[in-house]
Amino acid sequence: MTTTASTNDSTTIAITKLYSLGQGKVHYEPHFAQGIGLITLDNPERQNAFSGKMMVEFHEIVVRLEKQDPKDTVAIIVTGAAGKAFCAGLDLTFAQKHLREPGMASHVNHLMHDALSRFSRLPYITVASMAGPALGGGTEMITAFDYVCIASTTFLRFVQTRMGVSSPWEISVNHLSVYDTGGARRLANSLGRKKALFILGSAPKIDANMAKELGLADVIVNTTRGSDAYNACLDASKTFLRGFIFDERTNERVTPGAVRGMKKLIVRADLKEDEAFEASVLQELAGLSKI
Repeated sequence: MTTTASTNDSTTIAITKLYSLGQGKVHYEPHFAQGIGLITLDNPERQNAFSGKMMVEFHEIVVRLEKQDPKDTVAIIVTGAAGKAFCAGLDLTFAQKHLREPGMASHVNHLMHDALSRFSRLPYITVASMAGPALGGGTEMITAFDYVCIASTTFLRFVQTRMGVSSPWEISVNHLSVYDTGGARRLANSLGRKKALFILGSAPKIDANMAKELGLADVIVNTTRGSDAYNACLDASKTFLRGFIFDERTNERVTPGAVRGMKKLIVRADLKEDEAFEASVLQELAGLSKI
């Protein structure tokens, strides 16, 4: 377990409470492919649902990505362990054992809200490689990605209202900063109010075609039941990202800092107009210009 100067007191307390609870792991492979890192949610016995320790590991990876020298990294792919769900949300075995303790639910909500808010504004192009279903908190996670590659045989469902809760990782227990967002707000900002309310309130089972039609998914990967959807979705994710990494005309690497700079501008544009910030990013990239 590690903490950094960029975590506040509430986050540090949540990490301390959760880091040893439950099973599963979250792995980060920084050189999965040229310019691409890979995060894997690895809890196959629980359909890759988040335990307490996995939440802490995911948060630590995100903070590390914020702080690291990115070098040539342009994109991050996230997947669930092969043959299972992308993410089934909260590990119910962990929840039943630990969330009845006073304050523990608030620690979970705070840590995952912080992790996903940070993840959504990383200066990398992020892609969900969704070979299996996303449910509950797993769909909250989907809202934090720039793009989603979904297997034609899988689905997602925002089941929160069917479990008697609202968007679970929506509100930070601390004062919200200008950067703080949760899954419901990300969904409304991305798809519009009516679509977001339909998806969250009526909880339809959303297959791949419907996901693309609604704007929840960007690439449908044709798979058959029993086929290797895991590798097919990873390959499709890498193919989708190629335009961010290589110039299709010359096949040379696109300047990584330029792509990351564009992501920073888009993240900022989601918040408010800020000409000064745009100017600062352009200045930061001045030495990388090919013009």
